Amino acid sequence: MGSRSERNCQVRMSSSLWNRVGEIAQELGHKDARGRHSAMIREMVSTSAATWAYSPYVCRSSRHVAYVTAEGNVFHRHVQVIRLNASREKIPSFIEMKPEKYQYYQRKLNTSKDIEKTTWLKSQWLMNYFAIWNGKKEASDLVAFQQSPLDSAIDTEGINSKAADLSVDAISGRFLTREVVTGFRDYVEWKEPRTPVFDRIDIPTDIPTIDLEACVIIDQKLFDSLEIEGEEIANLSLEFRNRESAIFEGKDVALDSETRFEEQYGRSPDDDGSDEMLRQVRRLRQRLFAILETDITTDHKKVSSMFDREAIISSLRLPSEFLFYKLQWPSPHLGIKVCIRWEKPLPNHAMPRANERRGSG
Repeated sequence: MGSRSERNCQVRMSSSLWNRVGEIAQELGHKDARGRHSAMIREMVSTSAATWAYSPYVCRSSRHVAYVTAEGNVFHRHVQVIRLNASREKIPSFIEMKPEKYQYYQRKLNTSKDIEKTTWLKSQWLMNYFAIWNGKKEASDLVAFQQSPLDSAIDTEGINSKAADLSVDAISGRFLTREVVTGFRDYVEWKEPRTPVFDRIDIPTDIPTIDLEACVIIDQKLFDSLEIEGEEIANLSLEFRNRESAIFEGKDVALDSETRFEEQYGRSPDDDGSDEMLRQVRRLRQRLFAILETDITTDHKKVSSMFDREAIISSLRLPSEFLFYKLQWPSPHLGIKVCIRWEKPLPNHAMPRANERRGSG
């Protein structure tokens, strides 16, 4: 008879989480009241351990900053510190439009026969930029990002998504820092009949991740069309979705004491955190302007030659008043999108004329 190789251990958890584990175990057919908790915990822990051990790479730090301008443009910078679990020649990177916004673009284009649709859709990307460096880099240390990356790229072909394979040629155990920067023209969703009242920024967690921080700042002028007082504008708030965009009810998915997140929200100039959020916008602007003056490794072209530089610079004005939301989550759940949302503004723009020429991004 083989000897037991298992080890006993104690796991401390809140009573609500303990009860929830038991309920899930019962639903899955574990009927022994004495053993269903331990069986369920073993299954959950082994699944989580496998994703961390066998995922080709894992994320040790994830930093997001998104800025929504008064015109409805959106700029987003994402910096990840990645640790390789296996040797890699390339690291893929991928970003995509929200389905709702792509559908909105399509509806608008269907009413305009004179616009070359593919070119116009590409022009809605004010910029996209992918880069990767050796070692760990703090997102706030912009001097560190002045070093030459291992590889950088821009996707000029994608329409509703952008992608790049970044060359790294790194062995297992290596730390890398990946940066993805995007800019969208007219990316906010405007109030329309029979559509949801909220718009959002999506932050997916597609690889095992710890130490997530996300900051979203919105120029308050975006809401001028609502014709309400500034203090009447609803605060930014949080929701969770899966990859099929099904919304989790409430915040219970992340409120267990074992995975507790911290949130901070408000508006300038008086609420706590507004000074830090303004620094985040300044830092984002500084980084974007620096990227425009760099060369792309794969094409040996200056980034500014591939985008509408003046449109980017003009839309990145510092806000005089803004709303903000900051999330810090030590252990985000794999496969769940964090969504920071706000009330949709009324439309304050028109479709571009057919003879307008914009960058091909």
